[in-house]
Amino acid sequence: MREPLYTIGNLFDKDQIKKLNAAINQNLIQAKDKPDGGAIKSSQVKFVHLRTIQNLILPFLDFIFTANTNYYGFDLFQLTGSKVLNYNTYNINEEYTWHIDATMESPAKDIKLTCLLNCSEESYEGGDLCLFREKETTIKEFKPGSVIVFPSFINHKVEKIISGSRATLAIWMNGPKFR
Repeated sequence: MREPLYTIGNLFDKDQIKKLNAAINQNLIQAKDKPDGGAIKSSQVKFVHLRTIQNLILPFLDFIFTANTNYYGFDLFQLTGSKVLNYNTYNINEEYTWHIDATMESPAKDIKLTCLLNCSEESYEGGDLCLFREKETTIKEFKPGSVIVFPSFINHKVEKIISGSRATLAIWMNGPKFR
């Protein structure tokens, strides 16, 4: 059986998201974003170490490892507290066009899974996550408080925001090079 295109779950309520957003904003670090060279990325990107928010996202972490065990079976490296996570915010007319999540500079690792938590505190219009494997699929279930996991080599995009703002926490799960 072929693995599913994505795995999704609704794990967090509005109060948990507000608490998480506050913790992220209190623990920001300096890092550099490396968007796919051929894509347009107009969102704002901030960074946080896993250790500062780990207790707040335990259900997300459990979901990631369960999805990998049940559907993908990738060999993944262990997460450490020093792992840098991306916190992306999209405002009106901002987007991230078609891309894959990959690392070209490492001879020892590849990004295996893209894992997103929708940290938006309010509903927004536009900003749909779309995946492409054989055909384009718009993920309508990716709402505030939900999480999604999919293989990082799946082409994906975030459509332009029409109204409101969208926030996501991204964890890229690495593992040994694909062979």
